[in-house]
Amino acid sequence: MTGKPNRVVNPQDLEQLAKLLDGRGGAGDKLDEAFTRASELGVSDKLSAIRPMRPWISDTAPGLRRKAAYARLEDGDPLAGLLLAGFTPEQLRNKDLPPDILLVANAAAADDGVDDGWLKKKEGETLDDWLVRIQGDAVTELTGNEKLGKAVSTYIEGAANLSAFFTASTTALLGGKSLISYFKSSKVLNAPGTFTARMINGHWDKLSRIPKAGSWLTRVPTGALAGSDEAAMLAGYMRKGAFYLPTATEANLLRVAQRGGLANAAKAAGWMRGLGIVGSAGATAWGVANLATMDHGKAWKEDKAKYLSNWTGTAFNASLTAAMVAPNPVTVGLAVGTGLAYAGTLVWDNWDSISKGAEEAADWVGDKAEKAGEAISDGAKALGSALNPFD
Repeated sequence: MTGKPNRVVNPQDLEQLAKLLDGRGGAGDKLDEAFTRASELGVSDKLSAIRPMRPWISDTAPGLRRKAAYARLEDGDPLAGLLLAGFTPEQLRNKDLPPDILLVANAAAADDGVDDGWLKKKEGETLDDWLVRIQGDAVTELTGNEKLGKAVSTYIEGAANLSAFFTASTTALLGGKSLISYFKSSKVLNAPGTFTARMINGHWDKLSRIPKAGSWLTRVPTGALAGSDEAAMLAGYMRKGAFYLPTATEANLLRVAQRGGLANAAKAAGWMRGLGIVGSAGATAWGVANLATMDHGKAWKEDKAKYLSNWTGTAFNASLTAAMVAPNPVTVGLAVGTGLAYAGTLVWDNWDSISKGAEEAADWVGDKAEKAGEAISDGAKALGSALNPFD
């Protein structure tokens, strides 16, 4: 129980009603359209009686969603906390959200004795921004130390940016080199991110002789890790007047699926390439969700670099997914172009930290990591003390 009054209501009905009020094409949009047309015709005064409807819609629709979220919370819906934070069901649909964040959000929302104002989505805050902030704020609530909470948020965001920059820049660099080889010497293109898979398939006999690891490696089927060359042959095609049989890292998985079904496409991809495709596809979906929760006009005015990095990051992950599934000059070229753009906007967005120099940046990251570790350690101690009835 949440401590809130029991309600006999269908939350989906309340959410649908809210959508009819302020959703796309809803009463709010139609009201705005009527006011605009009346203004153009010079008869705005004729609609003065219904003008109070606009603020009523703006207040009522979020209120309906909050009531629906409380109803969901009482039913144990894991998304209830995020709905109460201010996100809509459409923004959260089919999103792979961290279970620990869902747990924290629901626990805070369900406890009437806890101020859950820190959970609320801030004006102009995207889903991505909220998830980073909320992890730091959770540390603040747990330890009572606001500085440590901010250190955790900063460290999480910095680590994510560093990982994104590395992926984008290496894809652009290696993909560009592959394209040059393709056009210069007709070298066959490999899917991005399959370098390790090529090493395994091409040098398995040497890798399996590595001390200690060798005995483990020999038990794992090569194709399961790096992809099956036999399954990849289903994507064969005419090249230079001859029928070419691609390797697992070269194969167009769409063509394999078309000719041999999804099972063979999965075999051709292997665990490593498949994991990369799932990861980049998930990042694309996440980027789309982040853009959907954004106030674009305000975001552009407040931080142009961050705004552009959101767009270029989503475009990069989408093109990377396409290139990993079906490597060809077009998809790899798009991944290279969007990778350069994304890496560039990340540098622009983080230029203040970068411009201080590599040594200071390293010290900064190390300091944040140390403080984050201290925060987690202190938080664990505080939590342990709180749970210990004899302390």
